[in-house]
Amino acid sequence: MPADAYRRARKLLTARPSLLATAQVLGVVHSLLILALLVIVGLFTALLDAQGEARFPSKWLKDGFDQKRDEWVLNRSMSLNAGYSRVEDAGLLPLVVGNLFSNNPLHQRAAVALRGVLRVVPTLRNNLGALATLLATGLALLLALCLITQYRRALMAEVTSDAATTLRRQIHRQMYRLGQSSLPTEGTGPIVNILTREVNDIRDGLFSDLDHGYRMWTLGVGLILIAVFLSGTMTLFLGSLGILIWMTAGVMNRDARAVSDAAMRDAAVQLCLLHEDLSLLRTVRVYGMENVDKQRFDEHLERYLQADTRRIKSEGRLNPTMGLLYGLAFTVAIGLLGYSVMVTQRLSPASALVLLASLAGLAPPILELIRMRKAVRQANRSAAAVFEFLERKPELQQPGGAQFLPPLQDRISFENVTLESRSGKILLEGVSLEIPAGTRTAIMSLDDDSKHALVCLIPRLIDPKIGRVRIDGKDLRDVTLESIRAQVATILQTDLVFTDSVLMNIGLGDASYALPRIIEAAKLAHAHNFIQDLPHGYDTIIGPLGHYLKPDEQYRIALARAYLHDPSIVVIEEPIVPLDDDTKHLIDDTVSRLSRNRTLIILPHRLSTIRSCDQIVILHNGRLEATGQPRRLQGESKLYRHLQYVEFNQFATGEIEAGQMNG
Repeated sequence: MPADAYRRARKLLTARPSLLATAQVLGVVHSLLILALLVIVGLFTALLDAQGEARFPSKWLKDGFDQKRDEWVLNRSMSLNAGYSRVEDAGLLPLVVGNLFSNNPLHQRAAVALRGVLRVVPTLRNNLGALATLLATGLALLLALCLITQYRRALMAEVTSDAATTLRRQIHRQMYRLGQSSLPTEGTGPIVNILTREVNDIRDGLFSDLDHGYRMWTLGVGLILIAVFLSGTMTLFLGSLGILIWMTAGVMNRDARAVSDAAMRDAAVQLCLLHEDLSLLRTVRVYGMENVDKQRFDEHLERYLQADTRRIKSEGRLNPTMGLLYGLAFTVAIGLLGYSVMVTQRLSPASALVLLASLAGLAPPILELIRMRKAVRQANRSAAAVFEFLERKPELQQPGGAQFLPPLQDRISFENVTLESRSGKILLEGVSLEIPAGTRTAIMSLDDDSKHALVCLIPRLIDPKIGRVRIDGKDLRDVTLESIRAQVATILQTDLVFTDSVLMNIGLGDASYALPRIIEAAKLAHAHNFIQDLPHGYDTIIGPLGHYLKPDEQYRIALARAYLHDPSIVVIEEPIVPLDDDTKHLIDDTVSRLSRNRTLIILPHRLSTIRSCDQIVILHNGRLEATGQPRRLQGESKLYRHLQYVEFNQFATGEIEAGQMNG
């Protein structure tokens, strides 16, 4: 898998550079707001801890406060014995006093900055004002955080969805270039998987990357800086302890996962054996082995119970050993913080609480980054599959200077045609065949793939691996695709209607087809009457997700579309479902009108259709087995008679005797 597949997909984000940059900047702002909220929480905790009372040596008033700018402190200070002073109801002043003359230069600078804030914001100078200001600031930060989160995610959704849409457009265009899944029986499953699941994986990986990249790194670094600011030594020790616990837990979880995987495999094997026991019902009854089967079933059930129990036990999120390990680590951390607060008094309770919150807050960014890496790895695998598909060389190519193909005048020729499916199955092998212009030809075979492959060669939906297909002597590879397909119309059972209006289904969005012409085509196909009875007439949405049409109604819509296209070659696959006599008559009349002055190639499902054909082509195992008029093949070809029996099944039911179908 190319290592740079995801990086290549990520370049699609640069199609919207302004939105991308805005989302990344807002991600950083998002983390800064969270850090600001943590600071507000720390200040709030310190306010509650000190209760707004500041005690300090009296000389600090002279050394640390300005007579003019800190007049409010000097006026409210009260002298105590032993050279100490006190200021009550002082808001956040205790934080300034406690750190202004600290041995830690970081604390000193923070105290100076906070003293400057107190000079500017008078509400922080008393307890009630400080309490209200901190709560209001926290609420404002929370509101801003919510608004930024919503707007940022909307931007990321737009950017990543735009990248996914770009990929889907490229896949759609590549599908046409490759000619993939042109055979109706092959379907579009692999391409649909690439278009949906693989692209969704890429989109989710891009979203996760964009969501967590800068934001989580900013948040993680900010939390570490806050912890280091409060106590570098304690941060280093607790951080080392956390890393040690994480590595130990990883090793233990690896062992637990191995046990769980082994138990899951055992359970899966026993479950397969239980399924097999159930499938032996006929054998058990025929050979009278009920007792043995019951014993086998009970043994397999007991083994499954044991394996499944082991799996459930091993999947416990917190086993006793892990619980003890985490509990020990938490106890050590809390004990050290308590010792620093109560014994050495190096930390205040508020500082200890914020320090613990900062270090614990590192867990979500780390887990999010791990999940992001997992999403990116999956996106890389999916991107490799998508780009591998996009880089395939087209199967259908139009050479420079390709000729225009006029309407069919003489014949369609297949010269030694060999064709394989994508799975390697031989569909056609050495087929040489001529279809005269203006005739009706039926293609018959036990293999639907071979029949569809032959007719799909005519509009050049696929190209033969070996051999040539010619129309009036011109190799289809030497003429323009547009002129080929202008001469061919197909009515295949898998492509009768699609989800859109009747007008679109018949006219295919071609502005040159006015409504009167579309109505004329519908009338020829005997579809106009039932179309008028639809809820919105020709504007009614039909197809898989629209108004339901009966199979014969869908078929007549497709016939109207073919007539409007005005081709010189018509490929028709007859309905497989049973039809009543009136409907058969309407369809036969439409086909009769449609075939005038045109070459008709039919994949038949009715005996009357075969009788009406000028030529029958019989394929067997991809080879041309026989060709000729129905009367001659009836007497000469055993395979032809066998196909009649298998395909139409009227001989087996006694509705028609062998030999009755003549001409």
